Amino acid sequence: MTNLFSISHNKLALFLQMFFYSLIGFSQSTIKTEQGKLIKINHANRLVFDKSRGIDAQRLIGNVECEHEGAVMRCDSAYLYSNKKLEAYGHISIIKGDSIFLYGDSLRYDATTKLANLKGNVRCIEKEMTLTTTNLIYDVGNSVASYYDGGTIVNKENTLKSKNGHYYSATKDVTFHYDVTLVNPKYKMSGDTLRYNTINKTSYFLGPSIIISKENYIYCENGWYDTDKEISRFSKNAVIVTKTQKLLGDSIFYDRKKGYGRAIKNVQIIDTSNNSKSFILGNFAEHYEKGNRALVTGNAIYGRVIELDTLFVSGDTLLYNQPDSLHSYMKAFRHVKIYKKDLQGLCDSLGYSSHDSLMKLYNSPVLWTNNGQVTAKQINLVTGKKSVKSFELIGNAIVIQKVDSLDENKFNQIEGKRIEGFIEKDTIRKLNVIGNAQIIYYVKEKKNYKGVNKTICSDLSVWFNTGGVDRATYRNKPESTVLPLKSIDDKEMRLKNFVWLENKRPKKKSDILVR
Repeated sequence: MTNLFSISHNKLALFLQMFFYSLIGFSQSTIKTEQGKLIKINHANRLVFDKSRGIDAQRLIGNVECEHEGAVMRCDSAYLYSNKKLEAYGHISIIKGDSIFLYGDSLRYDATTKLANLKGNVRCIEKEMTLTTTNLIYDVGNSVASYYDGGTIVNKENTLKSKNGHYYSATKDVTFHYDVTLVNPKYKMSGDTLRYNTINKTSYFLGPSIIISKENYIYCENGWYDTDKEISRFSKNAVIVTKTQKLLGDSIFYDRKKGYGRAIKNVQIIDTSNNSKSFILGNFAEHYEKGNRALVTGNAIYGRVIELDTLFVSGDTLLYNQPDSLHSYMKAFRHVKIYKKDLQGLCDSLGYSSHDSLMKLYNSPVLWTNNGQVTAKQINLVTGKKSVKSFELIGNAIVIQKVDSLDENKFNQIEGKRIEGFIEKDTIRKLNVIGNAQIIYYVKEKKNYKGVNKTICSDLSVWFNTGGVDRATYRNKPESTVLPLKSIDDKEMRLKNFVWLENKRPKKKSDILVR
């Protein structure tokens, strides 16, 4: 999940601040008229009274300039009513100080309603920021500036467009509604509603929002970003997609300065690199950009798709590391369980590497496949694209195979220092036993079992068929004994490390979450 939140929100913060500063200037310069204070006429080529518009109507024509409390308005012509209402037309410009400039085709201001309306090719320029719209309304009484017919704000490399825009002076919030898009050479944001607070310098995403950059794709329906502290939270169907991973969660928190992320509830981390088809689920996840590491807890599950089946691994804690697109590593700790339709397992800890498909099980590991069980101090398991290919048992290694599903006491057993196992079509087909090899297996003739073979040797190889042991090869002075079936007690036919653990076997996928 490298660079999950690489978007530069500082530029967005500055961009929005420039916009609301310009609106503040506009309110101070053009429409902050109190009852009884009059608008001053500085210049006009002609001044006439127009009785058709009322006895108090003054018409100003040519190079008109009016002033109010330090704000200067120029236009081609205007109507002034009792010096409290103003209608201005043609090449309108409003200047406040030396930094704020507004332009439009017409202006109406009513001191009674305290509403100012600038229409037609409206431009508001403040330093490097320019707002263009066709209709800008300012409510002086409530200190709210709005546009409803679409507006575009351009600031250096940023371009923001929306259908509606509002600035609330009381709360210092700027909001943009409907078809909101923010375009920057590094990213593009689109959404339904964007709100920015100029005091806490925080952007709020309200409604479906999308942020796209070269590094990632972010979607949420609610969220915020503190542009000063560079921390953020995305929620409500939140998802972050990079070149190698997809992160989902009910709530996703991110500290950009520390390179730290945290996801809570219904967490999913999906590996999308090289069609690996692996994922991690849980209720809590922490992610560190350095080394692209993740820690997942709370019903944590790792899944890897193998052909038409999926291998699931659960544990109290899962650690995931993906240093590059070709390599990924997963470790599971405490109460580890494995489930696949044809393979189940238990251990205390587990490690898996994707590049060589090698899984290592530690601390009293157990694996079951069909009617077989294997245990050892350590088990190494190699998974292929379609199924499990082979395994290696190290230390106190023993393979147990139930002879008859209806008989709970008959077991074929193979033991040694190290055992190599080869699997074909989800069944153990061959075993190589290296060091202190021992075997106990039931000899079958036609359809009936006739006796038990007990052999001790240095090394041996065993082949299996669907009915059990097919044949065996013994090396280095084997000692063999064949006992008639009638003369033995099945319960006494046990090797040293024999323990049948069928009662702990996960029978279905949901069992891997049972502690």
